[in-house]
Amino acid sequence: MVFWLLENIYIVMKMLNISTVEQRLLVKTVSRRFQIVGQLLFLIYCVKTLRRTYTDESDLKVAALNKMTVKYFRESLEVIYRLRRDYLLNIVRAFCDFVICVNENQIPKRLFGIGLNEGVQGVFGMASAGVYLFVLTQMRRI
Repeated sequence: MVFWLLENIYIVMKMLNISTVEQRLLVKTVSRRFQIVGQLLFLIYCVKTLRRTYTDESDLKVAALNKMTVKYFRESLEVIYRLRRDYLLNIVRAFCDFVICVNENQIPKRLFGIGLNEGVQGVFGMASAGVYLFVLTQMRRI
């Protein structure tokens, strides 16, 4: 949210020409820092949720031994599998967005002296968009 707020402030500052170049650069830099933190937190959240699906599955299998019907067990297992698939796709999307974000913050350029070229950035962006569209089409089928 802070990224989008600062990004909009940057755009307004640029459109109305109410600030110096240094001020606009500062706002843009701070917004990019918030973007990388947000992307990293989303990636961590997806990994933790994916890990939780594995523990839920093992708990469900233990509970199946204790008076659980086969139908309820299969339905519960199907829900866990669907959630796991969705979060695997979210991890792929979050990773692709994170790579783009890292490049926008010029981290590879600072570490290695060279940043990602536009083609690599485009491939990661297209992959992220493709996963997002795939998830949307799957949601409409349900």
